[in-house]
Amino acid sequence: MQKADKNKSRTRLEQREADIIDAATSLFAEEGFHGTSTRKIAAAAGVSEGTLFHYFSTKNALLLAILDEFYEQLTASARTVTDEVMGTRERLLLLAKNHLRALMENQALMMRLIQVYLAVDRNYYKDYRNSPIHEFNYRYTRVFDNVIREGMERGYIRPDLELSAIRDLFFGGLEYGMRTLMGRKYNNNQVAAYVEAIVEPLWQSMQVGTGTAGDMVADKPLHDTLERLEAVAMRLEKAVP
Repeated sequence: MQKADKNKSRTRLEQREADIIDAATSLFAEEGFHGTSTRKIAAAAGVSEGTLFHYFSTKNALLLAILDEFYEQLTASARTVTDEVMGTRERLLLLAKNHLRALMENQALMMRLIQVYLAVDRNYYKDYRNSPIHEFNYRYTRVFDNVIREGMERGYIRPDLELSAIRDLFFGGLEYGMRTLMGRKYNNNQVAAYVEAIVEPLWQSMQVGTGTAGDMVADKPLHDTLERLEAVAMRLEKAVP
């Protein structure tokens, strides 16, 4: 009986914390971080301001919790989509679509909140590697890094490439692409086409055999065939109970 009571109590505490985070996220989107008071967040969450501070010692701590939850969901969805296919190019496309979807679903709110956090955390630029944002980014971008490394191991991607530069080109291009798309009336097909337009030139530049035109012509059919064979093998594995 005591164990059941403890479980119910834990559930209530977790729900209350989630309610505070949801209320803060909505208010930050509507009124901005600096324009939203902790009293207003508490009222929207249905708790007292004292209760809010019991969970989050400052408004900055609450902002960090929102970003942590966003990155956790983003990282989980990135791992899921990359597990769905074997081909390196297809994985990059799915990662890119997932990244843009997550940013555009909330009208780039999380990007704005990241900028706010960078402004309020005075130690961020002094000690970036020990900052929470670095940890969030590290967890998330490891999914991309693993896709690239596997592509290198399979012989599809040039092993001489600087991984950090490729990562910056990939995510930087997507985030600028998000701004372009948000300035237009877009649909899912347009987003998919735009993602491919961003990823394809990067993919072409990364492939083994892009050093010379002759190498590219010779190697590409073989790599395309291997990609298709791996995709077929994965489908067969999933079909076996």
